[in-house]
Amino acid sequence: MRTMSSALWIILLASCVLSVATLPAIAQQRSSTANKIALTIQLQNQQSTRIGSPEVISASQSNAASLDIHRAYQPGDRLLFNGPQEMAVRVDQSMPECLLFVPDTSALVYQIPYGRAEQQTGSAYAPDSFMGDVHRVTARAMTEKERHLYRNLALNPCDQPLSDLAVFPHATSNSVARNLFVFAARNAIDGSIQNGHHGVWPYQSWGPELTTDVWWSVNFGRSVKLDKIRMMLRADFPHDGTWKSADVQFSDGSSLNIQLRPTVQFQEIRFPARWTTSVRLVHLVPENPGTWCSLIELEAWGRE
Repeated sequence: MRTMSSALWIILLASCVLSVATLPAIAQQRSSTANKIALTIQLQNQQSTRIGSPEVISASQSNAASLDIHRAYQPGDRLLFNGPQEMAVRVDQSMPECLLFVPDTSALVYQIPYGRAEQQTGSAYAPDSFMGDVHRVTARAMTEKERHLYRNLALNPCDQPLSDLAVFPHATSNSVARNLFVFAARNAIDGSIQNGHHGVWPYQSWGPELTTDVWWSVNFGRSVKLDKIRMMLRADFPHDGTWKSADVQFSDGSSLNIQLRPTVQFQEIRFPARWTTSVRLVHLVPENPGTWCSLIELEAWGRE
């Protein structure tokens, strides 16, 4: 009886060890399968009618596609992407690829940006962005190397100032000066770091109103491991002032009090690595409450 029980116990233990050992392989296989979901791209107009040429699927891999558009963009046009949760998307030839996390892939809608009360595209973009009557849009699944690379996880030139956007990284705030696109929260994660002036591209920034209760946040859409933040403040002196301190809050409930100074350089804050789904700036204290303070760029360095 004891011999049979011992033998049964050994068999069960060996089965458990084997199951645990195969879990990473299964997870890797699922990840690989998810990244091989075929991509599609389409352009729709304001009436939700599909327009433009059919997407071209890459001959070498089914998880990449491009869309050629022979038409000038019109207000209300939007790009629709379908594919894996982690995609590298280029929405315009003048812009870099955007490494995006999309929990619900049916939610990846990119509205062609038009500035408020402007006939041309938004003034926080380069003048040739989205212009002309020939465009190429591309998308592909992120590679395993890109997914695990140590990088700035806040970077997203494709971010849009929509509160219900389910595409990450995504920046939000409670204050935008005069509600102008050139001062929207998304400008602080677009990768543009010209900070000697203010206003239209390439000097777009997150620029809140002259108030002391402002906050700014970047949401990653999933838990990431960070160990460093780099901040660049706008330095259009003497027009600009600067914040002298702020609190950095993480989703795990921890926070850092940081000291800031008037400089044209990035200001780096290192800390013990922690898991978080967001980085939030609060309690921004200006040196002079009567001057404009703005954030050119915030970088959040870590790994998926």
